[in-house]
Amino acid sequence: MRSKKPVVVFIINSLGLGGAERALSNILYATPAREQYDIHVVLLDTEKENRMLPEFVTMHRLDSRRSLLRSIWLLTKKLNELKPNLCVSLLVRSNVANIVVSRLFNHRPAIICERMHLSSHLELQYTGVKRYLSKLLPRTLYRFANQALGVSTGVTDDLVAHFDMPRNRTMTIFNPYDHAQIQQDGKRQSEFIIERPYIMAVGRLTKSKNFSDLIIGYAHSTTEYDLVILGDGASHEREKLQELIYLQGLSEKVHLAGYAKNPFALMKNAEFYISASLNEGFPNAMLEAMVLGLPVVATNCPSGPAEILANDDTLHITNMHLAQYGILVPTLSASCITAAINEMSSPQTQQHYAAQSILRSKDFELQKIANEYWQNFDSFLSTERQKEYYKP
Repeated sequence: MRSKKPVVVFIINSLGLGGAERALSNILYATPAREQYDIHVVLLDTEKENRMLPEFVTMHRLDSRRSLLRSIWLLTKKLNELKPNLCVSLLVRSNVANIVVSRLFNHRPAIICERMHLSSHLELQYTGVKRYLSKLLPRTLYRFANQALGVSTGVTDDLVAHFDMPRNRTMTIFNPYDHAQIQQDGKRQSEFIIERPYIMAVGRLTKSKNFSDLIIGYAHSTTEYDLVILGDGASHEREKLQELIYLQGLSEKVHLAGYAKNPFALMKNAEFYISASLNEGFPNAMLEAMVLGLPVVATNCPSGPAEILANDDTLHITNMHLAQYGILVPTLSASCITAAINEMSSPQTQQHYAAQSILRSKDFELQKIANEYWQNFDSFLSTERQKEYYKP
């Protein structure tokens, strides 16, 4: 019988600026009874680290160079050294590597965490043969994981429907949010000065965020607010949006603000938050805006917005919908975005949904969600302890 603490290894590509990296950091900082575990984080790539991890976590940096085969090879050596009781991974490459090394090679418990509505995400990213190949590995391998955790019900359902994951080995656990830290950061000085009242949108300048429909919808609205889009992206995507802004005569009204170290300081002073996304896993920036008390307008894309704003992951709409916690609009409908902007520009509507945002955001408080993750991990660790105890 082993007397040492159970070894839990988290596997992720890197500690970049994405939502998965932020969620991992939050879950680790909120680890309950942390002295009970020996926690390690394995980074597959040696890239710039933008997230801090707690001091009690041991970090291991591999040099996989974004290669799946090299990730599997280096991870095999590292896990043979660490001998974990449980391996938890986030993001597709890490998930695939975790399953191959932990389940197929060494028969360790492997939990994968899927952060995106994977089928719609890959359909937007690729076409033809590339799209088929991008789905092939998760469709082939995900079902070998001991468990798949979806970050929303839509994400979980997608894994079952399109990636052959058995329903009885899935669970939905939402992203956790550190309300106190977000609110504290919101009170700090912003890096940007926007002189007129403004609406806020956040996200990388990519096709999936659909900022072009947002700009067109905004152009036809009657709102007096400016529109601030916070986020970086490829230079050609930025240039296309800048051209659209110019053609719509909005050069003085729409601001592509780029990257912000502290987005919450700018977000805090917005009139409301708006998203025109074509797909999400769980919309982090939207929930962070709700923590700050911003009313929300969002597209009813797969997945997350309807589950958060209407408490209904199966909601189908064809027009603007005044949901319980925010306003939902159909995807790819600039005219509905226009209607929603006009509606949310009303002070009465804003006041109502600001209160609803704060109320709903409490369901995703950091410690509550982190406890759900660790209670689930403990169920696997208990099984492993029993195996060790009854070894001949």
